Amino acid sequence: MESNNSTNVEISIKDNINEKEITDIIVNELKNETLNKEPQESDNAVKDSRLRRICVNRFWMYILAIICTFLWGSAFPSIKLGYEEFHINSHDLKSIFLFAGMRFTFAGLMIIVAYCIIKRELITPKLKEMPDILTLGFVGITLQYIIFYFGLSNSTGVKCSIINSCNTFFTVILAHFLFKNDRITIRKAIGCVIGFVGVIIINVGLDFIFGGKDDGKKLEWSFTFQGEGAIMTSCFLSSVVSVLIKVITRKGSLYKFNRTNEEDDKIKEKKKPDIIMITGYQMFLGALVIDVIALVWMIISPIEPIEGSDEKPYRNVSFKGYLLMIHMSMLSAVAFSIWNTLIRFNDVGKIAFFNFLIPIFGSILSGIFLGEELFKIENLIALVLVCIGVIIVC
Repeated sequence: MESNNSTNVEISIKDNINEKEITDIIVNELKNETLNKEPQESDNAVKDSRLRRICVNRFWMYILAIICTFLWGSAFPSIKLGYEEFHINSHDLKSIFLFAGMRFTFAGLMIIVAYCIIKRELITPKLKEMPDILTLGFVGITLQYIIFYFGLSNSTGVKCSIINSCNTFFTVILAHFLFKNDRITIRKAIGCVIGFVGVIIINVGLDFIFGGKDDGKKLEWSFTFQGEGAIMTSCFLSSVVSVLIKVITRKGSLYKFNRTNEEDDKIKEKKKPDIIMITGYQMFLGALVIDVIALVWMIISPIEPIEGSDEKPYRNVSFKGYLLMIHMSMLSAVAFSIWNTLIRFNDVGKIAFFNFLIPIFGSILSGIFLGEELFKIENLIALVLVCIGVIIVC
């Protein structure tokens, strides 16, 4: 009897020891996992804090925002030259849609590929991030640019450029009602008015304003829903997207079922969405829809060549044409990535004001690359007025 009892005790002691060893191993493994994760999370936090310091610094905010507007301004002459090299009829919407779709498809791919190389891993969106990406892609790329090019085909370039500047006003107004720390102030209002005057001057010229004759720039005071109405709608959608990006970076998602239960200020940077990844995928997916629409339209209705030309669109494209497409895709990839990052760390109304510089840079670069008149008093006055407005607002 005594021997049986002793063996039972030994067995029970051994069992307890084995259980203890197993639990110790599991605890150690969990500790190691958390220790491995902590350096990665701390590295990400350090990188985010460095990025924040750069983006909120007034000097660097100016530089980065000006780089974005310069790149978008360079799109004006690039698109005109691209139409020539791809033999695109500027009045054939389906050809224009495909050109725009290709540009943004490649831009989205560039962001995704470059970001994967930088991160040294395959970056893919989580399932819960897809509603935000699809919403931004549809509103900010598909819908906005289809409506924009439709309106452009039914209006003049001068009026489109002026109306497009309303983007700043829409963004400032939306931010006023949606964000407590981004209210409209007297300084913002004065800065917006001064900047808008600069945009009008560079588009219509001083001769037109003071009653002179300028045959090169005519502005007919008319409004149609197919032309000016479409451009204004596209402008409003662009403002909506800027505000939506700010909502995503503050709340974590556009949709309540995807948001964390924590308050905005308590959400840690590591839990916030990756805005560069979102920018790349929303641009790529939104542009794919434009590509599909254009290709289906081309199957139903043949492409119209340029009047008086035997060259078919998208045939016999020169090496210069492919370089222009790469340039336009790259400028979109870089500009949108930087711009959305600036929106993440700053008031959206403040960043939006730099949009007034786009037509200024567009006119200057068109003068350089398209041989248009460059050294005009209107260009200098417009640039000075927009700069004064930027200083007042920012």
